[in-house]
Amino acid sequence: AFRTLRLMSDQVIKNYCTIENCFAFKLPPRTGAGQYSAKQWGDHVWQGTCKMVAKGDKGLIILEDADGMFAKSPVEIDTILEGVVDSSRYFVLKAIVSGGKKAYIGIGFGDRSNAFDLKSAIQRFQTILKAEKEAKTSKNEPVVDLSLAQGQEIKINLTNKIKKTSRPGEKKSKKVGKKKSKGKKESVPEDWVTF
Repeated sequence: AFRTLRLMSDQVIKNYCTIENCFAFKLPPRTGAGQYSAKQWGDHVWQGTCKMVAKGDKGLIILEDADGMFAKSPVEIDTILEGVVDSSRYFVLKAIVSGGKKAYIGIGFGDRSNAFDLKSAIQRFQTILKAEKEAKTSKNEPVVDLSLAQGQEIKINLTNKIKKTSRPGEKKSKKVGKKKSKGKKESVPEDWVTF
């Protein structure tokens, strides 16, 4: 469940998750079109708390510590955390860092369950956004009246075609083919495993 905070302006901020132990890394230049490898990131440049919050249809991942906000990253309906090749605990985040500069930074968690919590929080928020968007579009669609007009009729043909099958008590036709001799048992090939 997520916590809900109510501000003075009646705007509601939903806190989808708070993860106490998060690390941020400066990313080396990407080589080619492949994914990043967390082993190449070196030591972390920041440590603090990672939060996934939302106000209305605006989501935000916030990295903060005792000194204030380190970075933030918007979460939209199509946002996907870019994973790394060598770990499920590290991600690449398109963030707005202090000073308003946009940059790609690496984030990581000491525990795999924390990484899962962040991904789940993003998916929950996106699911809510999609449901709200679908509800708005369905309200705008005209209602089609599919009822019958007065005096209009529908004819349904309920003829039942039954296939001819043998009935109880009738003799079944004999199959033509080889007859098994009653005295001989069929042998199982020796290379088969038998129990």
